Amino acid sequence: MEIIQFLGRLHPLILHLPIGILAIAFLMEWMSRKEKFGTLAPAVGFAIQIGMLSSILAAVSGYLLSWEGGYEETILERHQYLGIATAVISVIVYFLHKRKKSKLGQKFYFLIFGILMILIGITGHLGGSLTHGSDFLTEPFSGEKQNEKVVLTNLDSAQIFQDLIQPIFKSKCVRCHNESKLKGDLLMTSIRGLKNGGKNGKIFEAGNPKNSLFLQRVHLPIEEKKHMPPKGKKQLTDDEIALLEWWISTGGSFEKRIGNFEQPENIKSILAKYTQSDQSVFALDIPPANESTIQKLRQSGIPAKIISKEKPFVTIKLRGRKDLDKSTFKNLKKVSEQLIELDLSETNMDDELLSYLASFPNLQKLFLQKTDIKGANLDELKNLKYLEYLNLYGTQLEDKSIESISKFTGLKSLYLWQTNISQNAISKLKDDRPKLKINAGIENDIFGSAQLKPPVIKVGKDIFKDTISVAFEIRFKGVNIFYTLDGTPPDSTSLKYSSPINLSQTAEIQAIAYKDGWYKSEISSQSIVRAKYQPSEIKLNIQPNEKYKANGPKSLINFKKGTTDFAAGEWLGYNGKHVSATLDLGKEEEISSVSVSALEATSSYIFYPKGLEILVSKDGKKFTSVGQKSIPTTAEPLPSEMKNFVLNFPKQNAKFIKVEIKSNLKNPEWHPAPGAPCWIFIDEIMIE
Repeated sequence: MEIIQFLGRLHPLILHLPIGILAIAFLMEWMSRKEKFGTLAPAVGFAIQIGMLSSILAAVSGYLLSWEGGYEETILERHQYLGIATAVISVIVYFLHKRKKSKLGQKFYFLIFGILMILIGITGHLGGSLTHGSDFLTEPFSGEKQNEKVVLTNLDSAQIFQDLIQPIFKSKCVRCHNESKLKGDLLMTSIRGLKNGGKNGKIFEAGNPKNSLFLQRVHLPIEEKKHMPPKGKKQLTDDEIALLEWWISTGGSFEKRIGNFEQPENIKSILAKYTQSDQSVFALDIPPANESTIQKLRQSGIPAKIISKEKPFVTIKLRGRKDLDKSTFKNLKKVSEQLIELDLSETNMDDELLSYLASFPNLQKLFLQKTDIKGANLDELKNLKYLEYLNLYGTQLEDKSIESISKFTGLKSLYLWQTNISQNAISKLKDDRPKLKINAGIENDIFGSAQLKPPVIKVGKDIFKDTISVAFEIRFKGVNIFYTLDGTPPDSTSLKYSSPINLSQTAEIQAIAYKDGWYKSEISSQSIVRAKYQPSEIKLNIQPNEKYKANGPKSLINFKKGTTDFAAGEWLGYNGKHVSATLDLGKEEEISSVSVSALEATSSYIFYPKGLEILVSKDGKKFTSVGQKSIPTTAEPLPSEMKNFVLNFPKQNAKFIKVEIKSNLKNPEWHPAPGAPCWIFIDEIMIE
């Protein structure tokens, strides 16, 4: 067995012989056909013979090496068959060369020799994929460099695994532990693979670095066979080992942020090397916004989001709103110091309203795509020194706007797709600002529609009790998927998807796809609700319509979702009326969110609720309001769909929960029957 293993391991040494020798032989054959290089012809046969013999040896040794296992079966099988085919065709080329003056040789010799060269290329690529990973050849063009230095601009908010630990594994470990090459049956390109471990069991023990197998092997002498990474491979640095040990000692989290953990002095000094000298808005020491101010903004329909306790900056996304006016920006001024990201895309934003943005000095990202901006007041933004990202896609800007944009000294990313700005003006701006990344899209008349399809959200069900796994899928190579879990629209700065995520709480999932040279996808969304408590009793202030009463009030707490067929007997329907439901948990519990599942079918006069209000009580008599949610009425006909409306609020202890569900009462003006009584349909109320 040892001799077979030895012969198999000669494969990496032998395989380069047929590649090089047969390639030289083909080149000599091609060149010798010219009179100038005719003297090369006698050497071609000898080169083909040596190449043939070495290709046979390479095929045999490769077959023996495959017995050791640890390779991805599909790629291995293809590489194996093509390797054997290469050896067989090299024999055919050898015999055709000896008879190349015959009718058969003149017809097929050079053609089959050319096919042999193609086979060698494909077989070699598959061999490289087995050894280094399937993306080894294309990696330089992927935009992700394995040995690129990790730089963290905002240390506290960076994720400990994704931003700090995963790059170490990617740089030093995944070449031997990937989908194509599973040494020791260990996959290190996904969280699931790291958790499952390899043939020797789990590779780490959370909280215990000394008992973690992969760290034990890292600390072995480099001469030891089991030392990792193997001798001859790029080794882990002392800093990287210290970070891995710290990660394990803090619990080996895959989700938490660096700021969540205590950092010993040695770790602080290491992390300092990963941090840029921060000249961005994150270097500012600003006070947090008043909690009551944030709550009032949310209750008025402005979804203000605080990044973290350590960095009390605020992001606000008003995408799609058509009711922006002076009062909107007056409200936003309450968080003018904290506001760093503002999404006004696809709103009624215009040049007149643009001047109000100068009141937000710390804006870092500004989304103005598909608005009525024409550029008249762009100069108003020149003093926003922290503005790094500006999206003006689909606006009516013209060349004269370039002069204003060039004054934005801090700008790093600029999007000018489908504007009226000429290519000459864009080229001039590139010359003046060579470090500014300008994305002007691609030519649709050449390539057609170049918008990515939205990611598919793959989840078994949208109600769960404990945990649930969620995956995103898009069948297109080289696409990056970004997502959020709080209902805010994602962009390229949101969480990047790499493997299925486990949810343990209610989430309003939104996902988007990006790829260089393509328009980003539309956003896909889905609400996944954790129903932690199942009420023992429920009372309604009014009974549903006789035709749509399902199984009565209990239908709202049985955890069985209806379908878009509202006549199937699973929904409670109310025509032209508000409704209130009071739920009894049976005992006092700590709660923080309530979700209401509703249906919309505009052609059938069914609209989502106009708003929700949650009130809580300990005795069932005195109720206190803890949260409200406004739900915009659709402005156009839409197909039937269902949605979970989630209302989060500060944690409360309560036994009774009252859910006020407000109806639009009447069809909107655009409807074919404006003013007629409209319906609300509900089927589940869930509490977390």
